Amino acid sequence: MTHSERNVAHRAPEERKLLASGSWQLAGKPKARHFNIQYFDILTFSKHMKHKTNRSPHMQYARRLMTLIAMFVIIGSIQLSAQVYPLEYLDMAEENNPGLRAQRARHEAALEQSRISGALPDPELTAGISTPPMERLMGDHWFDVGVMQKFPWFGTLNKQRSAAETRAQALGHAYHEQRNQLYLNLTAHWLTIYEKDRRLQILQDYEETLKAREDIIYARYAGGGQQTSMTTDLYRLQIRLAEIRNEKNKIREEKTNLTRSFNVLAGRHEMTGVTIPDSLPEARIPELPVAFSRSLVADNPTLLAGESDARAAETEKEAARLNTRPRLGVGLQYSYYAAGDEAMGQMDGGHMVMPMVSVSLPVFRKKNQATREQAGKLAEMEGFRKYNIINTLEIEWTQIKTNLNNLQRDHDFYLQQKELIRNTFELVMTAYASGDEGFEELLRLEEQLLDIQWRLLEVKVQHNTTMAELEKIKAENVFQR
Repeated sequence: MTHSERNVAHRAPEERKLLASGSWQLAGKPKARHFNIQYFDILTFSKHMKHKTNRSPHMQYARRLMTLIAMFVIIGSIQLSAQVYPLEYLDMAEENNPGLRAQRARHEAALEQSRISGALPDPELTAGISTPPMERLMGDHWFDVGVMQKFPWFGTLNKQRSAAETRAQALGHAYHEQRNQLYLNLTAHWLTIYEKDRRLQILQDYEETLKAREDIIYARYAGGGQQTSMTTDLYRLQIRLAEIRNEKNKIREEKTNLTRSFNVLAGRHEMTGVTIPDSLPEARIPELPVAFSRSLVADNPTLLAGESDARAAETEKEAARLNTRPRLGVGLQYSYYAAGDEAMGQMDGGHMVMPMVSVSLPVFRKKNQATREQAGKLAEMEGFRKYNIINTLEIEWTQIKTNLNNLQRDHDFYLQQKELIRNTFELVMTAYASGDEGFEELLRLEEQLLDIQWRLLEVKVQHNTTMAELEKIKAENVFQR
């Protein structure tokens, strides 16, 4: 019979039944990916121990610790949580955040620019008056009034309008990228506030459990003769309680500062309270493709903005080529002649209307060639920039995938460690009550258990944050347009 089997055999029938159910895996090795301890079974065992050992202080303490472990299991033993978002606060931020409002105004200004780029230049009005009037054959020439409308080469305006509209689309995508980054920052702050709140709850429960330890200390040294050892253990207990109170104060201040930062991002009063969820819902890491492909980030605003800029640059390149062509002008000139001196052979004057035509002469070849080359280089730059965005997204996607896999590994590892520590604690607890184990070892195991709970909580929060990063890259969920 193995040690684990003997450990089960010497227990009461109720405990053997509980162990046989698989809730406490003392009789066998725990599975790699599951932590089978159940909250209900722990409470059942706790009530059973309370009934059987009301007069044993160290067993009362064990019962309280088992209840505390059950609360930790609820936090850590479930599968990694699904992504949740502070939707109400995201809507507030989109309306109130000054940086986002500035980007929105920039996009709206670009939409107006598309209307400007497709319009003809303003007509030119010219006027001239002669003082004294010039003597002409028709009579005395008093003044001229003319109007001229210039036209760029055929198709130039359409190209300019199309390029400006595409640039405006790029700024629209840039606005959504900035909005999504703000959403991600708010979600990360919100989840961190949740983490701080849960840390405070864990520390509060742990503090209450430690306070019950005095009964165990007194029970161990009830026989007398070891007053120094008992006093030393009590001092160690008080030292640890003081450390917990100090840690709680630090976490409270960190939570307050995070709340202020969150409210500033959301455009709210900095001292306004923030509502957080009671818990994070269950979820599993999604099945991600082995290799990266552009289709994974097809709706990413940064990529869409880069593609829009590349298309706009190509259109601007064509518009620059057309701008080096001659410009045409069509106009009309009106001249007024008063009656002249008949002795000088002048006529009786009158009105004269004369159509006008003009054309620009693009004779400066170096300037025109430089204009075309400049537009070509800008188009080349935007093309390279688009591919650089794809490479950057691939790197980010690969890192996120790695982080999610590592978080799953950490989650499973911490659950296994929790099971081993809990089993070890049970043995050490019995040994301490009988005087075979020191107080330091009991305290060390409890510290390890507390550290495991915090690490499981960190994994859960980091998982949600990383899932938000993944959905941001793919432009899914709240990150959709």
